[in-house]
Amino acid sequence: MEWLRRTAAPLSEKVWKAIDDTASAMFKQTVVARRIVDFDGPRGWNHVASQLGTFTPAQTPVSTHKVRFSIPDVMLLTEIRADFTLSWADIDIFERAGPTLEPRPIEEAARDMALAEDSLAFFGSSGSPGFLKAHDTPRVALTDWSVPGRVVADLLAAVQKLDSLGVRGPYEAVLSPQHYYCYLRQTGEGGAYPAAKQLGIVIEKVYNSPVIDGAVLFSTRGGDFLITIGGDFTVGYRWHDNTSVHLFCVETIAPQLLTPEAVCLIRPD
Repeated sequence: MEWLRRTAAPLSEKVWKAIDDTASAMFKQTVVARRIVDFDGPRGWNHVASQLGTFTPAQTPVSTHKVRFSIPDVMLLTEIRADFTLSWADIDIFERAGPTLEPRPIEEAARDMALAEDSLAFFGSSGSPGFLKAHDTPRVALTDWSVPGRVVADLLAAVQKLDSLGVRGPYEAVLSPQHYYCYLRQTGEGGAYPAAKQLGIVIEKVYNSPVIDGAVLFSTRGGDFLITIGGDFTVGYRWHDNTSVHLFCVETIAPQLLTPEAVCLIRPD
C-alpha cells in the first residue's frame, strides 16, 4: 500500500490513529449495502477485476474444429475516492493537549464514501447494473405511510411478493429517511401495536439510507447479491502546505447482481 504514501506524511502515529478511527467509525455507521449482501474481500489493491463465471468466444486468426478459444467475462472494480483537508492548527491543538482531532472534514469524506458505495451497489454505473436496476426486479405499490397500518401492509406485500416467487427469507429492508422515521413512529391499524414490532416477525433488520427513494426489501438468504472489495476503505496522503495536510479516502469495489427477483422495490404506482 505504498501508493497511499502514509509514511511520507508529516503526521504522527497518534494523528493517524485518530484519523483512521474517526473515518472508519463514520463509514461503518453510514454504509448499508455491504451489511445486507454477500461480501467478498478485501482481495487487495492489485485485484482489479472479478470473473463472472461466463465466457465469450474469442476471435482467432486460424479456424479449427478441434479446439475452442474463449475469454472469461469479468467485471472491473470501480475506485471510489474522496479528498479532504486537515488544518495544521487543528492538528497542533490535538498533538499538544486536545482530547480529539477536529472530526468534521474526516467524517464528511467518510460519509460521502459510504453513500457513494451504496449508490454504486444499489443503482450501478456504466460497468455495473446495480442491485435495483434490473428490468425484471419485482415491485409493489408504495402507499401513504402516514395512514395507520400502511407501513405494515406495504412491507408485508413485498414479503408476500418475494415469497410467491420462491424467494425465501430472511428479509431485510432499506428505507429512505422519510419512510424510516414513519416506520419507527407508525402503529398498526387501530393504533394498538407498533409497526416495527409487528414486522419484526418477518423482517430481521431495517436500515435507513438517504440514497434510497421509498423502500426496498431484500432476501438475505445468500447467493443473490455480491460485493467484491479489492482495496477496502482506508485513508492516504496527498500533499501538504504551510496551512494544511491534504488527504484522501479510497476503496475499490464491484457489486454483482446474481438474482434480480431476490429484491422487491416498494415504489409509488
